[in-house]
Amino acid sequence: MQDNNSWLEVLKALSSFATPTMVLVFGVLVLRRIEGIKAAVARQSDFRRKWADQFFDSCQEFLRALERELAVLTSFTKLKTLDEHDDLGKELLKEISRLHPRISELELRIRRCVVFAPTAGSEVTRAAKACIDLVSSLTANKKGNFDEIIEQMNLFNTAARRAHAELLDLRLSREPSSQT
Repeated sequence: MQDNNSWLEVLKALSSFATPTMVLVFGVLVLRRIEGIKAAVARQSDFRRKWADQFFDSCQEFLRALERELAVLTSFTKLKTLDEHDDLGKELLKEISRLHPRISELELRIRRCVVFAPTAGSEVTRAAKACIDLVSSLTANKKGNFDEIIEQMNLFNTAARRAHAELLDLRLSREPSSQT
């Protein structure tokens, strides 16, 4: 009987040592797995954030370039005595000529960035193209509707907001109302 009690005491001592050790080992293994998953999620999130930042910056530059072109065109049309042979007229036309490639470049960058926003991306691309077409028509015909262009820029901005949220995998709470 004494032998059984000794073995029983040894087994109790071993189990009191083995149980916390097994829990510790299991806990460390689970913690390492969780940390690996967190690192992978952080890398993916970092990629999404950087891509979304580049998209956002490109959209803002695109709108600024359009605004600048509209401002230059407005100056050109407001000054009645100005024509393409004046020094100021030549300078304004040069600036318009410099803005066209920049706007095209930004539109291409935006199209490249929205590849990771398959739902909202096509709307951004269409709105950007519509903005360019309206401004190009205004430039070529020397007449057009500024309000229509601004409304199209607002549509582009709204579409860009949705695409940016999609790039970041965010859900928008509500859409802003369009102000015309």
